[in-house]
Amino acid sequence: MSMGQELRTIGQGLESLDVEDFDLQGEGHDYFALGIRRGQAASAKAAQSGATGLRNTLLASWQNLTGQASSTRKLLEPGPGVLRILFTTEGILKLAAAGITRRSPSSVGVPDFTKLAQALRMVGERVDAEAARLLTVSKRGDRIAFAYAIAAGHRTEEWRLSQLYGRWLGTYQYRRSDITRSQAGH
Repeated sequence: MSMGQELRTIGQGLESLDVEDFDLQGEGHDYFALGIRRGQAASAKAAQSGATGLRNTLLASWQNLTGQASSTRKLLEPGPGVLRILFTTEGILKLAAAGITRRSPSSVGVPDFTKLAQALRMVGERVDAEAARLLTVSKRGDRIAFAYAIAAGHRTEEWRLSQLYGRWLGTYQYRRSDITRSQAGH
């Protein structure tokens, strides 16, 4: 499975849990996510002064689960409503199979680019194109940020979800022309 396919499947899993904002980290072949459901993200932001409070809540939860020591850990207590999700290789394959089963034969065509699964798919395709290893992905509101390791070090990128349509459309059109060229060659 490509990174794009894996992240799309993880996105579908997060969508099924109604996760709005999250942090996702690669753990070998598995992924660990801390997420806040739609509606809870707004109340967490109001209760804790914006994105910094949400980040600190997620960071404290992460540190409590992984046992990482930090001075921040002592200052912050994880808030209620933070989902802790482990996506294993086996779990990702089961989610992908369930997604294929649910997909109706009439759903061929253009996927809904506004879905989290499609945004994560694009992140994965970007990481695949760089022949890189994914480190982290974070979504806050209308932004998605990700970090990946390449031979020369680490890179980070941040995209506005509202601007992904143009990027997605370019990728989709490239894929379609690639399919058309391969069919014409046969």
